[in-house]
Amino acid sequence: MNSTNFTFPKDFLWGGATAACQIEGAYDVDGRGLSTSDIHKFDPSLDRKKYRSKLVENEHTTATLEKAVSDKTGYYPKRHGNGFYYRYKEDIALMKEMGFNSFRFSIAWPRVFPNGDELEPNEKGLEFYDKVIEEVINAGMEPIVTMFHYDIPLHLLTEYGGFRNPKLIEFMTRYGKTLLDRYGDKVKYWIPFNQTNLIQYCSFKSLGILRDKTENLAEDQYQAIHHQFLINAKLKEYAKTLNSEIQIGIMLADCTYYPRTCKPEDIVFAMKRIRMQYFYADVPLRGEYPGHMLRYFKENNININISEEDKVLLRENTLDFLAFSYYYSRTLDSEKNTMDPETITENPYLTGNDWGWTIDPLGFYNAISQYWDRYQKPIMVAENGFGYEDVFEDGTVHDDYRIDYLRQHIQAIGEAVKDGVDIFAYLPWGPIDLISSGTAEMSKRYGFVYVDLDDLGNGTGDRFKKDSFYWYQKVIATNGADLGLDDK
Repeated sequence: MNSTNFTFPKDFLWGGATAACQIEGAYDVDGRGLSTSDIHKFDPSLDRKKYRSKLVENEHTTATLEKAVSDKTGYYPKRHGNGFYYRYKEDIALMKEMGFNSFRFSIAWPRVFPNGDELEPNEKGLEFYDKVIEEVINAGMEPIVTMFHYDIPLHLLTEYGGFRNPKLIEFMTRYGKTLLDRYGDKVKYWIPFNQTNLIQYCSFKSLGILRDKTENLAEDQYQAIHHQFLINAKLKEYAKTLNSEIQIGIMLADCTYYPRTCKPEDIVFAMKRIRMQYFYADVPLRGEYPGHMLRYFKENNININISEEDKVLLRENTLDFLAFSYYYSRTLDSEKNTMDPETITENPYLTGNDWGWTIDPLGFYNAISQYWDRYQKPIMVAENGFGYEDVFEDGTVHDDYRIDYLRQHIQAIGEAVKDGVDIFAYLPWGPIDLISSGTAEMSKRYGFVYVDLDDLGNGTGDRFKKDSFYWYQKVIATNGADLGLDDK
């Protein structure tokens, strides 16, 4: 792919993406409640390449939750983040210096509704986001807001059992409406749920399901997803009454699968696994459940309560855009793997980072193309990036590996744009180093800006520009025309 003579559409959104639970800190300030992310303890013995978040996130029980809440000696990195709560002006100024014209961030549900079921919001929490949004807009950026990014108020787990309980439709809809009422005239793009499809990896932090409180995990997971679909539709329905400019989107974590060989069994097996991921966008964007999922539910004795009223709500309130994250691709062998998304086969044609994440820009191009062909809805790249254990020296980080990765993926977007794909935003993950969602490490870094903190929170927290900072600054300034290819 060669995009050296190509520029992106003049209104293309260049920026970056973060999550409140990975940057803010200040977990006990101004009335904020505890969330699912606040009990993710850092484990220094973690085997990075063997790590699968399912092994950790799906094993939480009432006992482990209570133990984490009462633990006074363990280190829980997401309670502290990278200090954004206190340094947001500095961080937004750095993004402005890079040339960002957009910034995706999330609002912490427990900062606004500490327990999640209150009738009235916590005004102190909203006042913080008043300031953040004002700062973003004054810096010339389009704010893109995720309402919920892996931080369910813990009270909603212990009292209600998480999203499998239909009461959470009421609670999150109230929270979402509060945000739309307050910021609907300032924020155009909204993502109610981060990476909706990762239920097998993130059953706890995404759905709020405790293992000792479920007798049929799969059934509870899909019922919880149905409730999230309804929340999406209710918020879309409400947004239409407020401001016709408001856009509500669905977000997926891309799970691109390749067949291991050209054997028909491998090809069909990979297709079925990919189709299982498309399901999470099919319902919000097309307005109905696909037949293959109804068959899957029936054959696996999964009984989902879907009313006729639900079907009308979904059909009449389809969402406006597709947002997705892309980091790597996967490979499947029909004889070795199963329909469980954790089972994959190594791809001998690709290399990766220390966490086993393969580098595959052609997979990115493939994913964008498949989404566009399937939905014909505007596309936002809500996350993309290269996690690496950077070496800080001479006041900076020489991260050519990150530049190479991002360059190739931006080229892939350019190829999709040439094909006629309506892709309107590119938001690399973690523009300023933050806590890893999966492993709770600080050393798994993505940013253009280095943060002086280690995995146990030691350090000044000061910010330092990496080589990639200046590279991305030039990319944005030239609207993607200068990707630094002459420097190679």
